[in-house]
Parts: sequence; C-alpha cells; structure tokens
Amino acid sequence: MPSWDGVVASRAEQRELKRRVALRVAARAFNEKGYHGASLDDIAEEIGVSKTALYYYFKNKEQLLFECLRVSYDCGQTARLETEALGGTAYERLRHLYRRFMILLMQERGAFTTQANLVALPEDKREQLLERRRQLDRYSRMLLTKSIEEGAIRPLDVRITSNYFLGAVNWILRWYTDDESKTPEQISEIFLELLMNGISLTPSGPQGLSDVAP
Repeated sequence: MPSWDGVVASRAEQRELKRRVALRVAARAFNEKGYHGASLDDIAEEIGVSKTALYYYFKNKEQLLFECLRVSYDCGQTARLETEALGGTAYERLRHLYRRFMILLMQERGAFTTQANLVALPEDKREQLLERRRQLDRYSRMLLTKSIEEGAIRPLDVRITSNYFLGAVNWILRWYTDDESKTPEQISEIFLELLMNGISLTPSGPQGLSDVAP
C-alpha cells in the first residue's frame, strides 16, 4: 500500500532511487577511467557512502559494471521496440531508431561498451549483452536493406554501415557530460545529420534535415 497517499516514497522506491544514483555515478567512472581504473572505493566516495553500503545493492564490481552496461542495452532495446511499433518507410524507421537510441542513452547515462569491459564480465553475463547487441544490429541491418530497396539510400555494405552507426552512438557516452550545452534532442539531430548524409542519395536525404538544431 502506498505510504502518505503516494507522496512519500516507499522503502522499495527509495532503494531503487539510491540504486539508480549508484549506477549513474559508476557508469561515469567506468566511462572516464575504464573498468580497471575505476575502483569501488572511488565510486562509493563520490556517492557519499561506504564501500560496504554499495554491497547492499551490488554483490561485486563485476555486477556493478554489468548493470551499468545493461542500462545502455536497455536503451537500444527500447528504441528498437518503439520503432517496430511504428508505420512509415524503412528510412523513417531507421531515423527514429537511432534518434531514440541516442536520446535515451544520454538521458539514462549507462556505460559505453569496450572490449575490456566485456572481457571483465563473467561469460554468461557477457553473452547476454552480446545477444542483445546482435538483436539490435540485425534490426538495424534490416532497415538499411529495406531503405536501399526503397531507393532512399545508395547501395552499401549494410554490415559495415550498421556497425559504424552503432559504434558512433556507443561513443557518445564517452564524451557526453552533465555540462553539455546542447540537449540530448539537439545532439541526436546533429548526429543524425552526420550519419544519414553519408548514405543519402541527396545531401538532405529523402525527408530533408532542415529541422536540425543549431
């Protein structure tokens, strides 16, 4: 039963809020220092708790890294599911997929993927993340293929293009900070222009990009 008519967060809600704070701080540390350079002591100190308190939410450093990475992969899955529910051309859905993926990543602030981070995880956890990436990659390639068939983009190697797109989006988390002057929506539009102008038949693409934020 909600306490104080929902005004006061329940114990479970408070725990989840604290857990999310820990994930954001840890993700920033992993993004800046890498898995081996970021210690639990540093993360706990920045949060303002003891390292022992962190173990109440995460059993070890590997689980903390996995949860930070899972935030990022959740963003990709959410963007894919949203896009699958849309109508429109493949090109329109391709744009929506990557726009939403970028915005969600910047809003949720997970950790970006590196080979070192993946290798640091237990094999079963690593495979979970890799399978989710493969799902997103397959969907991205499908939209690229259909966009070519529609005549919206020029013929290209869809495997390389999809990997290029996913890699560029992943790297946003390496440099994006709370001090960024542009909003996630503005940054996603700038990225979208850079990505799509490299594959469009015309400089502005089928839809045009006149709405790109300055």
